[in-house]
Amino acid sequence: MIGISNMHRQKLIQLAVCLTVVAAIGACGKTTETEQASTKLADNSPKTRALPYSIESVMLSDLFKDNLKVAKVNVGVTGGTPPEWAATSVAIAEKVAKFGVNSIEVSVRRNEITQKQGVMFRELAHTYYSPDPRRTVWDGDKPWAIYVANSDRLATQRDVEIFESFHDLNEKYIQKGMDPDAADKKAGAVIAKKFGLPKDWRLPIGNVAAVGAGINRLSLSVDAEDASSSMAALATCMDGKIIRMLSSCNR
Repeated sequence: MIGISNMHRQKLIQLAVCLTVVAAIGACGKTTETEQASTKLADNSPKTRALPYSIESVMLSDLFKDNLKVAKVNVGVTGGTPPEWAATSVAIAEKVAKFGVNSIEVSVRRNEITQKQGVMFRELAHTYYSPDPRRTVWDGDKPWAIYVANSDRLATQRDVEIFESFHDLNEKYIQKGMDPDAADKKAGAVIAKKFGLPKDWRLPIGNVAAVGAGINRLSLSVDAEDASSSMAALATCMDGKIIRMLSSCNR
């Protein structure tokens, strides 16, 4: 049966994701000149389609040291493959860079999945881009960090329901004064029965896109034609604007 450490595991996984990103961006990487050469080399490889997307939320803030501008873009896509998810995130990052942004973070998420909080079961790609690694909020001189979920292990809506049902029930028991270990075991037993799970079941952990070495930007030659309408909407939403808090484009 599931133990309380599994709830902690979710937080540890999310922390590990952040640490992985920091380590990847802080590692020794290419200079801006090398990055430009890499893009040219990638252009000679087969094109990877960037998917059309819906804009969920954006930020473009100037509240950083040395007048650096930082942007975050969260989008939703339907279907696709890991290379296409990565290509979509790259196309968005490079588009936002043209708005004069120094550090860009992009999250690509599944439209097919919904969850009450967070995006761990929805996220397909998470990308960080520093057009000029000498002027960025992230340490190191690596322009790109691109992480993509494994299509063979994508979370399902049922995984979301199991996770959320367990979390809600576990919290309910704890708020009533039950010992956390006892609450964990009781909630685990109830959820196992409800969903027909084996006794040794474990909480789903989501897609956890930001793991491992990530994808080499050199491996992607991006074709953004199918996403042209989405790109135009992104420009309308962000170009020439300061958006200091995550907001929808219809704010």
